[in-house]
Amino acid sequence: MRRRIITGVTGFLILVPLFGLIPSTWTWNPRLFETLATTISMIVALTLLNHSIGYITGKAIAFRAGRLIRSMELLISLPLFLPVLLLSFGLYLTWIRLGLADQFVGVLLVLLLPTLPYTIRIYTNAFQALGEQMMEQMVLIEPSRIKRFVFLTGPMMRSAIQSVTLLVTVIALSQYALVTLIGGGVVQMIALEAFPLYSGNSLIAAKEATIWLLVLPFLIYFVQLILLEAWVRLVRRLLDGRYDSARQ
Repeated sequence: MRRRIITGVTGFLILVPLFGLIPSTWTWNPRLFETLATTISMIVALTLLNHSIGYITGKAIAFRAGRLIRSMELLISLPLFLPVLLLSFGLYLTWIRLGLADQFVGVLLVLLLPTLPYTIRIYTNAFQALGEQMMEQMVLIEPSRIKRFVFLTGPMMRSAIQSVTLLVTVIALSQYALVTLIGGGVVQMIALEAFPLYSGNSLIAAKEATIWLLVLPFLIYFVQLILLEAWVRLVRRLLDGRYDSARQ
């Protein structure tokens, strides 16, 4: 009974504020859809970078110990202890010299600061959960790294892949200060479109932008879920075909 009450109160506190975001009328804002295209491109590129770097780094430090590994973990976790905006001020000056300020690539790289430490930690825990012996057996089964990831490691780490994608999406959508500082208003994302609208008189347009902030994580999560399910089914079919061929 107590659990139901707590669940009901929590759901009420979460859902009630969302009802106020439903616009009375819906208008097609061309600028919002241009911003949406930039936002989705940023999330996709950032997610791929996080998966690539996080997978390699997490695998490298998962089964090792020592001062060097502890120093690496501390360095990787540094953005979690220091305000990300503080680090961004230093990066902003560097980005100006390199010509990356007010550029898509510059914003993409700076968004690694609040996302990559979590990604590396998730992949490190995922590799440790699989165990060193399991990883060694995978190497014996399939020497090729690419095939080993496609047929063995990737499907077994599906939960970690889903967590990283969802986490990166939510963090990227919520970064208003970083995108404003590094993007300089040139690189437009949904958050930059929503906040000024609330301070102005365009409340309906602000609600529409906020709804996209709510919809995008669910949309990306379910698209990813469908792709992962298709991946696992394809791998099972290929492995079953190999097994049948071996038996014949």
